Amino acid sequence: MKIERSKDQLEGDIPIELPKDDPQNEMLFGVREVMPGLHTWTNPDNGFTVTRVHYTADPAKREAAWKKEARRGVTWSEWMREYEIVSSSFEGTPVYGDDFSRAFHVSKEALEWNSKYPVIRGWDFGLGAGGMACVIAQLLQNGRLFVYREVTASDTDLEHFAPEVARLCSDWFPAAVKWFDIIDPTGFNRSQLNKQRSCAVVLRENKMQPIPGIASQVIRRKAVSEFLSTNKRGLPKFVIDPDGCPMLVAGFEGGYHYAKQKDGQLREEPEKNEYSHPHDGLQMIACKVKTLDLNKDSHPSFGQASYGFGKTMPMTEPTRRYA
Repeated sequence: MKIERSKDQLEGDIPIELPKDDPQNEMLFGVREVMPGLHTWTNPDNGFTVTRVHYTADPAKREAAWKKEARRGVTWSEWMREYEIVSSSFEGTPVYGDDFSRAFHVSKEALEWNSKYPVIRGWDFGLGAGGMACVIAQLLQNGRLFVYREVTASDTDLEHFAPEVARLCSDWFPAAVKWFDIIDPTGFNRSQLNKQRSCAVVLRENKMQPIPGIASQVIRRKAVSEFLSTNKRGLPKFVIDPDGCPMLVAGFEGGYHYAKQKDGQLREEPEKNEYSHPHDGLQMIACKVKTLDLNKDSHPSFGQASYGFGKTMPMTEPTRRYA
């Protein structure tokens, strides 16, 4: 199982993109590392010697503090292209367009969670898409949604992923006494996992009580947009931790996007990739959090405003009972 623990990841700490040998086609570059950040090779087509200088060739620019400062005001795709020298960049249109702003929505310092409020987890099981994700947040009394952490995984199954998420959450939120877990309604179907057990059953086995989110992807994305596009006395209603959610931030900046078709038109649904999984988890939270009674036990009633404030979101789908 490969679990990516976002807090331990450094933005910009990306494998260097270098030419790869292809012996079958007699393409041998002979890449040589002269020093950290400096590589040379020979172009087999014309015999030219190529030198690639990465910013890490300067020892002063290998520190996390320098990277963090250099990243200010730079989108993820710009960073990848201009600093990491990665030739491929995100193609298409970001799902949330100009609704997201790193300067406005990403906190300047680590977010502090509040033990007085429930911790909410949004899950994406990546069924058939090769990845899983869990996003962890809180809705505070003033209606602001604080997103603290993401946990993503590949090459695993839910039986291993769920207990690892539970373990990490116990470390990150040791005093939390109330949890809400929101999942795609299809996660209650046994056929989604196997004939005997559903994703919801696996979560229950790990002492979680899954709640069905909204099935419509359009409604889910709209719920995120509403958080992004509103503010509370000039402060963003959606705030994300600067270090805890690198995949979410990169997704907002283009990783989570509408890809182009061969005719140049954008596809109707976002591209399924490593960025879409945490964003699907975030959508589960955004589409449901305003209709949960977070004052009560983790088994919620639907249609009540959170903490008794604000307006109740209209139920756009019929209320169903889930096994």
